[in-house]
Amino acid sequence: MKNTSLFDVLVVYSDGIATSASSKEPSSQLPFSQDSGRANYNYAYAYFLEMCSENNLKAAFTTSSDITGAGSCSSYWLLEKNKWLKVNKQCYSSLIFDKFSPINDLQKLRRDTLFSNSVIQPFNAEPLFSIFFDKQKTYTHLKDFAIPTVAINKLDQLSIKRAIAILRKLIHSHVQKQDFSRNLVLKDRYGAGGNGIYSISSHKAEKEIRNLMKNNRKISFILQPFVNFDKGIYEEYSGFIDFRIIYLGRKIIQAFVRTAKKNDFRCNVHQGGMISYISPDEIPLKVKRMSEKIITFLNEDKALFSLDYIISNRGNVYLLEGNCGPGVNWDLSDKVDARMTKKLIRQIVVSLSQRVATNSTASLPLSFENTKIVN
Repeated sequence: MKNTSLFDVLVVYSDGIATSASSKEPSSQLPFSQDSGRANYNYAYAYFLEMCSENNLKAAFTTSSDITGAGSCSSYWLLEKNKWLKVNKQCYSSLIFDKFSPINDLQKLRRDTLFSNSVIQPFNAEPLFSIFFDKQKTYTHLKDFAIPTVAINKLDQLSIKRAIAILRKLIHSHVQKQDFSRNLVLKDRYGAGGNGIYSISSHKAEKEIRNLMKNNRKISFILQPFVNFDKGIYEEYSGFIDFRIIYLGRKIIQAFVRTAKKNDFRCNVHQGGMISYISPDEIPLKVKRMSEKIITFLNEDKALFSLDYIISNRGNVYLLEGNCGPGVNWDLSDKVDARMTKKLIRQIVVSLSQRVATNSTASLPLSFENTKIVN
């Protein structure tokens, strides 16, 4: 292990989105391909590594396909003189800023491998990741705040019919059942960014659900009632809107309103939604009160996570979902978004720096005694 480079922090991103530094493809000159639709991420993570350097943290960027063992990856990207540099060499860190999810068996194996030694710590608490990664678990743990949710376990008519029946019972017994329309929402159980979310009409629900599941066989789905929230009004925002609150531990570090594009109910920026930043004091009081209850319940003092809320047409608040990996990229044409996201990155890096300062490197595996430290 003498040729292993040691880092204070490794950023580990999903290989389905980011490019391994070991790639020999002509287009692989950056962590995020110029043709991927995520080229702007290169600026975000360049800034992330730059801030790590300014805080005396040795940091590198790598991907889930590079994982070789606990805290170890086979290649990595560095930022030197504002340019991305490939390093085809083993690297290690006991602190992982993880940006990948176990959406299939291979990714699950890789994640288990990365954290197979208790010395290796993710930036976020694993129990919280588990709750928010799985939308069914989100409902199970936070059902007093969340929208009724039922998993569809199999692609067959009986399973779909059973899931709809169970959901109808949950809706009927809900204290605020008038908030829900007869239509349904089919969601990717492990999805993000508004991907894999479909509106289902009530009169042909079984058929629509079955067709969507047949066309997306690799996706596990959950079913929810469609909440009537199209008449939302907040300041100058109206229509389908939601509120995202980002926490670092118990402290609100950022908040914004998202407005869905015309003829869509998904407020996600990746689906064309518009983002408008607000101060913590501008968060609707009823949203903030629910969020405080959830924060108390979760009891996390260090984790970075976001909570998304909607307000029904009747004025009731619902937790839409939680997220342990809120994005740190920005719209290159939006100066406010760039400024606020850079502020978020700086806050994350400060937290990383504090963790590195309190975690002694004496806990490194003995096999790393003589490894090279990256300068």
